[in-house]
Amino acid sequence: MLRETYDPPERSEKYDLIQVLRFIAALAVVLCHSAFYAQERLDPDAFRYEPGTHGVSLFFVISGFVMILASEKLHGTANGWKHFATRRIARIVPLYWVATTIKLLVLLSAAHFVLHAEIDWGYIFKSYFFIPSVNIDNEVKPLLGVGWTLLFEMFFYAVFTLCLLLKLSAIRWCAGLFGLLTVASFFKTENWSAAMQFYADPIVLNFLWGMLVARLIQRRIYMPKSIAVILVILSLAYLFLPRSTDWGGTILYGIASLFTVYGCASIEKTCNVTVPKLLVFLGAASYAIYLFHPLLSPAAPEILKRIGLIIPSISVIISALIAIVAGSIFYALIETPVTSRLNALIKKRLAKPTADTAPAIKTPA
Repeated sequence: MLRETYDPPERSEKYDLIQVLRFIAALAVVLCHSAFYAQERLDPDAFRYEPGTHGVSLFFVISGFVMILASEKLHGTANGWKHFATRRIARIVPLYWVATTIKLLVLLSAAHFVLHAEIDWGYIFKSYFFIPSVNIDNEVKPLLGVGWTLLFEMFFYAVFTLCLLLKLSAIRWCAGLFGLLTVASFFKTENWSAAMQFYADPIVLNFLWGMLVARLIQRRIYMPKSIAVILVILSLAYLFLPRSTDWGGTILYGIASLFTVYGCASIEKTCNVTVPKLLVFLGAASYAIYLFHPLLSPAAPEILKRIGLIIPSISVIISALIAIVAGSIFYALIETPVTSRLNALIKKRLAKPTADTAPAIKTPA
């Protein structure tokens, strides 16, 4: 049941609960990988936390939600697509390139003594520029393994930017394109190109779910508080509670992520919610936590193995703590200043009047 309500004057356009969901999604992925590191390096019989992979579905729904809100004032403007595209690049690319370069340096240093440490510069180039390509293990995945999600993100941003440029409805066109890719996923074969194999995946629908949630919020169509709270709890439990068997598929996990984001956004718009600043900070740092944890978290089981402490649960906890602390440091010392500087340059550049453009507009962050 949904109801249409009138909003009082906006307190803030920030969604702190959505930031918390970012952290939850990142932490779920970190725990999933940390459990894998412990199993691989300490105990083959250790527990695997497979539900952690559903953090990606939640990430993508949040991304669709945020893009609609961030572009609200850009539709129909001369340079709206430029503002959107350049801000997305400033947000995503620098930190990804830093993490990819670290991975590359590790690979180069290991090339002389690690079996299969093969250098394919064409593949590396594609990895830097978000082009799907096949790696040495015959997987469509970039050099930085977790970067596969960014290939989807940048594809979504490209489609969204094109809609802004052509003044098209992003929701309608994404619905059509992502629907076609979902249908195509049931027919793809190994003969398809790497890009088509990769993007023909129902996971792209998660961006659409987030866009639809944002449109409901923009129209002030909110869930009642009690229903929102119940749905958020049940959806998070469905996504992330450990279990012995899988209870659904990509589409169902996407729908659960939709309910989670919609419920949290509804609660924040209709209730006075105070979120601890630490959780908001960790949500803001979630991108850095996600990117850098595969480079650092495996150190925990290696250290424990060397000192003879073969306890997978301790390894998972330490791996997660390393990821959170290191990611927070990268966020504070690299991501924040670099992104701020780039955004300032972008704003200055796009604000320059030219003979064939309209006066610059003020855009949301």
